[in-house]
Amino acid sequence: MLLACADKSQYAYQMVRTDCREMKLDAFLRPSSLEPTQRKSVSDDPANQNSPTEMDTSGCTPAENEGLSAKRPREVDKLQGHASVDHVNMKKRRRHKPVHLTSILYLQQRIKDHQHTELIELFRNYKFVGCVDQTRALVQYSTKLYLIDVSRVSKELFYQLLIYDFANFGILKLSTGAPITDLSLMILNNPESGWTEDDGSKETLAKYIEEFLTSKAEMLKDYYSLEINEAGEMLSLPLLLDSYTPNLDNLPRLLLKLATEVSWDAEQECFESFSRELSSFYAVQYDPYLVDSSNNDVSNTQSDQESLQKHKPWRWITEHVIFPAFRTELIPPRQMAEDGSVLQIADLHDLYKVFERC
Repeated sequence: MLLACADKSQYAYQMVRTDCREMKLDAFLRPSSLEPTQRKSVSDDPANQNSPTEMDTSGCTPAENEGLSAKRPREVDKLQGHASVDHVNMKKRRRHKPVHLTSILYLQQRIKDHQHTELIELFRNYKFVGCVDQTRALVQYSTKLYLIDVSRVSKELFYQLLIYDFANFGILKLSTGAPITDLSLMILNNPESGWTEDDGSKETLAKYIEEFLTSKAEMLKDYYSLEINEAGEMLSLPLLLDSYTPNLDNLPRLLLKLATEVSWDAEQECFESFSRELSSFYAVQYDPYLVDSSNNDVSNTQSDQESLQKHKPWRWITEHVIFPAFRTELIPPRQMAEDGSVLQIADLHDLYKVFERC
């Protein structure tokens, strides 16, 4: 609704919609061909309603009921066999314990010193409009409309969570141990890894990554809830946000980055670079295999329906998990106003000027 001001001189373009019950962008994109079975595949399933780690999505529009396609490359299928989250054993954050490491306190203070005041106001008081795609969303603040780069902003959010919740993370327990050697070999076989023959054999490098990360197992478990057993298998990841699970397809790349890109020799640089790499892994990213459940290309096989029931729609995650965390947890840095993370795309005042000339 529009808030009418007692001052009669207030113009229409100065009025701001503040009613959260107003329809969002998704309401105008509702597919008409959605089957009844698809309408209730996520929100009405009793198994989902009773799950201790899933949240109610009955308020989602049919357009939001989306899941994972079973049509993934063979390499991804192999990865899913190595690493998946055991939602039953997902543990929330521990009781907060104070951290006195000067390196962490310095990194926390540096985040505060680089904050952008106007962006803080925007993220504290925005009105969510809707998702453009998996990595972009629209929000309203005052009389302006903004395009948010969800990928960039979430990367900064997860970095700050890793710094401020240091040594106080919950646990994302993997359903089975993920063998580091096998996952490392998988990413080394990918041209994106940059491997050359001068680096040595892939098998030797994969074994080195396993041995190196296993040697850091005690520190990783204590500080980051990242558990590695003596057999070189990853057993858990830190739980940074309730109801949010990172894309485990990127786990092999994470292992390679942790072994090669982290500055392990100096404490402050170690914690900062480790948190940066881990935040990149957790950040919202475009997934070409994440599709609309109403899409005609998605089959109605039992495996597809089971996949839809196990995964929350990405639109729901964006609106009800990621953006609320932006509101309560994020301290936007100054560079976020300059790197395209937040773009103003419309202003009601300017739009009225255009329409007045028509």
